[in-house]
Amino acid sequence: MRRTIQRIMRRLLPLLVLMPTLAFAQRTFQEKVTVTYIEVPVTVLGRDNAPVRGLTRANFEVRDGGVQRMIESFDAIDFAAAGGEKVLSPLNPASRRKFLLLFDLSHSSPISIGRAQDAARNFVARGVGHRDLVAVAAIDVNRGVRFLTSFTNDRNLLNAAIRDPRNFQGVDPLQLSLGRGAVPDEAPSTSAGGGDAKDTVAKELAADFARAVSTMDDAYRRSRVRQQVEMLRFIARSLQKIAGRKHIVLLSEGFDPRLVQGRIAGDVKEQTEENSAAVDGEVWKIDSDKRFGSASAQNSISDLAEACRRADVVIHAVDIRGLRVQSDVREGAKSSTNEGLFLLTNSTGGTVFRNSNDINADFDRLSRQHEVVYVLGFQAPVGRPGEFHELKVRLVNVPGARVQHRGGYYSAGGSESSVERTLSSAEVIINDIPQTDVDLAAIAMPFPTTGDRSQVPVILEISGDDLLKQSAKQSVTAEIYVYAFDEEGLVRDALFQRMHLDLAQIGERLRGGGVKFYGTLSLPPGRYAIRNLVRVAETDAKGFQRVNVVVPAADDVAVLQPLFFEEPGGWVMVKGGSNDATNAPYPFVLDGQAFVPSARANLRSGEPRLFTVWVYNAHPDELTYEVAPEAKLVSSTPDAEGTKYVFALERVPAGARELGVTIRKKGSTDERRVTVPIYPR
Repeated sequence: MRRTIQRIMRRLLPLLVLMPTLAFAQRTFQEKVTVTYIEVPVTVLGRDNAPVRGLTRANFEVRDGGVQRMIESFDAIDFAAAGGEKVLSPLNPASRRKFLLLFDLSHSSPISIGRAQDAARNFVARGVGHRDLVAVAAIDVNRGVRFLTSFTNDRNLLNAAIRDPRNFQGVDPLQLSLGRGAVPDEAPSTSAGGGDAKDTVAKELAADFARAVSTMDDAYRRSRVRQQVEMLRFIARSLQKIAGRKHIVLLSEGFDPRLVQGRIAGDVKEQTEENSAAVDGEVWKIDSDKRFGSASAQNSISDLAEACRRADVVIHAVDIRGLRVQSDVREGAKSSTNEGLFLLTNSTGGTVFRNSNDINADFDRLSRQHEVVYVLGFQAPVGRPGEFHELKVRLVNVPGARVQHRGGYYSAGGSESSVERTLSSAEVIINDIPQTDVDLAAIAMPFPTTGDRSQVPVILEISGDDLLKQSAKQSVTAEIYVYAFDEEGLVRDALFQRMHLDLAQIGERLRGGGVKFYGTLSLPPGRYAIRNLVRVAETDAKGFQRVNVVVPAADDVAVLQPLFFEEPGGWVMVKGGSNDATNAPYPFVLDGQAFVPSARANLRSGEPRLFTVWVYNAHPDELTYEVAPEAKLVSSTPDAEGTKYVFALERVPAGARELGVTIRKKGSTDERRVTVPIYPR
């Protein structure tokens, strides 16, 4: 390939020598200033529990640890009015509504779980906007907490998880795509006679035994409630670094509130028995937890409320048992109260949707309450890693309204659990959040469709210097994630790669260069956002790049973006996976020679660079072209599919940051324009 490029250059520029280009971009130096910028999403509800619209920055005051902060940025997002926006367009992550559908597998019957699945499917289908994010999880005191998905708008993935919340297991490491007992009843007395002393003793022994069994059963059920509350607290902590307000929607029948609160006031029989035992000095017959409630369980719920407040989490509950009655023909006697659900939700500001078999209407009401979000931004002093800062937001001149907002924020740093790391990485991808720890350049080339799907090669260039910074050892592990999102938010294809790099062997090759990753997606015609993330496993350092592509139809005139030739030897090459549905050979071939294009157009002053533009489904005699900045045509090679142009870019005007090529059909207004950023050095 080098000889081919040199031959082309000699044809046009005999006096110039083609100098090897640096494989990695030399980034512009920027001074880093340590600043903490905080964004607070706020919901304002009126007396009618409907969102209040039309507020401005002047209607809010923010206090951080008691100190009033100046609101430097203000955003108002009305999701009811934004229905026409495309799901691929950017949106502040803090403003997006996030719902976690949490199936309670411990305190729900199979019939109720089936009802909850139907409601959850309908909620995803018609209650969730295109810009909303939904996750699915299951909680079971026997199996723990399982996040079945991350927060995503991929309806296919969500429906697959809802279909089997007990056993669903995805193949996507970031979970963004499919890729792939009652208290025994006391028996009635069967004594036939007036009862002698032996019968009386036997009855008392039997009653004591039954009471002990009941106490042990209550203790067991109480421990399960505490376990569930602790799992809910774990979920809240896992969500604390996800931007914006998170709504946990607990789909459950709830638990017996007496396990936490103690005996209900109307239980005269138990109260009489306990009073009688106290008078007789038989204190062993009195179960203090049953009488006064469990202090440890109440403390667990208080701890849950504090964790939710700090993580900006609100717990709502849907009573999936529906309309409660005292007994059921099939299920027997049941508690008629759902007070256990209120114990979980009240302290977090959430709502219990109860006594209703129309769960979908409950979801609709919940969604409407959060149609309008105000995002307040301010700067704050940098605190210790992981330190929590209290926040208060006050309304100004908005009578009768109440405000909902996060209780505070954490300073950057601190340790993360594996669940937090997964959710944080998924949030970067789903929200296009910039990441600058590891420099990453990316290109994706949508070749014309062959059959139903098109070959879309993706090339990533990962800074070797940044990788070396992330490890004091002789190895570093880099994870690569590539997702293709369509306009509906569905992941149509994805690539995952985990690379273990031995620095003792390739460390010198990484310096000044890096890792060049090549993989292939398979996509039908349409518009896509190709989101690329690299993560260093040892330090959680990340780099992110998004590339927008349009995959053309089979017979459409297609113009690929300008590709700059890369000198070989400057990169550690890694070939990733591909989708065999394309059955396509390596596509980057010019004049019979394979080459690897550069993902970033770095231009050294006074040094010419060659680039190529490929046009499909058009003969060169039909076309005219225009290049800005001006470049000279080196060659045009027609073949069965179209034409491959090669240009030489000799000089870049000061201030130019984009190379654009416009291809037009002669005698027609039909034109195609492709651009690529350029980086003069």
